Amino acid sequence: MARTSALVLRVHEDTTYPGAVVASLSTPWGSSRDDPGGYHLVWPRDAVEAGLALLAAGLVQDARRMLAYLLATQQPDGSWPQNFYPDGRAYWRGLQLDEVALPVLLAARLEEEGGLAERAQVRRMVRKALGFIAQNGPFSPQDRWEENAGANPFTLGVEVAALVAGAAFLGEPERSYALSLADAWNDRIEEWTFVEHTPLDQQHGVRGHYVRIRPPGAMGLRGRVLVHNRQGEQVAAEELVGLEFLYLVRLGLRSPHDPRIRDTLRLAEALLRVETPSGPFYHRYNHDGYGEHADGRPFDGNGVGRAWPLLSGERGHYALLAGEDPRPYLWAMARAASLGGLIPEQVWDSPPIPERGLFPGRPTGSAMPLVWAHAEYLKLFLAWQQGRPSEWLQEVAQRYQSPRPPQILHWRPDTPYRAIRPGQTLRVEAARPFTLHFGFDGWQEVQELPATAVGLGCFGVQLEPALLQGHRSLEFTRRFEEGWEGRDYRVEILQEGSTP
Repeated sequence: MARTSALVLRVHEDTTYPGAVVASLSTPWGSSRDDPGGYHLVWPRDAVEAGLALLAAGLVQDARRMLAYLLATQQPDGSWPQNFYPDGRAYWRGLQLDEVALPVLLAARLEEEGGLAERAQVRRMVRKALGFIAQNGPFSPQDRWEENAGANPFTLGVEVAALVAGAAFLGEPERSYALSLADAWNDRIEEWTFVEHTPLDQQHGVRGHYVRIRPPGAMGLRGRVLVHNRQGEQVAAEELVGLEFLYLVRLGLRSPHDPRIRDTLRLAEALLRVETPSGPFYHRYNHDGYGEHADGRPFDGNGVGRAWPLLSGERGHYALLAGEDPRPYLWAMARAASLGGLIPEQVWDSPPIPERGLFPGRPTGSAMPLVWAHAEYLKLFLAWQQGRPSEWLQEVAQRYQSPRPPQILHWRPDTPYRAIRPGQTLRVEAARPFTLHFGFDGWQEVQELPATAVGLGCFGVQLEPALLQGHRSLEFTRRFEEGWEGRDYRVEILQEGSTP
């Protein structure tokens, strides 16, 4: 099965444009609808998944071609289109920040393996990608399932890992800025995506859990998420659980034994896991509607979410890192494959409907083969052999092997700090120059400071502890080239012994 997966990945690479790996040679439910794109497009995420898998298999030249292709298709602003034809023409116009960060991880893994070439071009790509992430992150306009905007553990984790791994390609001051920003965002992942004492937690006897996604502007993670494939149904963010949080362990950002990880896994096992004759599989998230209808009719924009073999691979990676046996998940993925060895996007997880060819643990009418699924299988097989995931970068894992409080708090309107502790440094930032107009304790001692370039296209004013000492609050606003932003902000300055 591992050899077949490597073959499938290589078959999906274009010959006219070397390194262009399409997501699938199939079209999901293509027997019931016509789609000029289908999955015959390059998704940067799926392409990097394939590159990392082949690199782990020792196929360095394949991974280099895929990285070279990504260098050639990067947009002037440092991002990549959501997906595009092999010749680089964009198809869908969405933006997913994990697709901007993942090529940086592929470059870093090639560097670790000594297989990186064209360093000047790679350095330029990394700088542009990290600049885009720094200026537009951490919250993404779309998640990895291409459905919702906001903060989710997968995208946040990949962004943090890319900032750390990519810093090695940068000079100062950008290297230090990338590392500082990574530390600040990593420190706040739980603030943005972890909830406690919800009805769901109480029902399953856990303290808290990572949510699938925090919608933009949601206060206290109590916002609602639009489920696009269920006729516009809205679900409370705290009720949606996915497997995105497992990547925090896979990237080395959190311990597999972290109680927050373990509690969320307990919820995921209860809500998402499905036992089939082929083995265990998982849904993308509870309330998902991307799959055949209950009667087996093809997905037509609405349906019932089915189980995904690639998610068994993600669960298997966690098992490996937690000291468990990953083989049950490898076997499940292998048994889900077609007679020709092709792993599908989804498997049927309800009673059989023979007249529609639907049987538990077997392929549905979704895409088959799915490059991402074969990459996940091959990566899990090789991680089982080699002892670590292909995404595991030593520099990232070593940096966060123990809690690392940030040295600088990076304040932005979408990621504000309501309070800071004594001795902490606050940096007010923007993606363009500005002047900081600020005062203390109710707009006393008003001052102004111009922002300076801090790296990766960002500008900031750094307020050191000595400046903040002796005050109880900081009030400020910003003046840009076109004028005042028209909003005042306040940050409480805590006293010794108090907590936010």
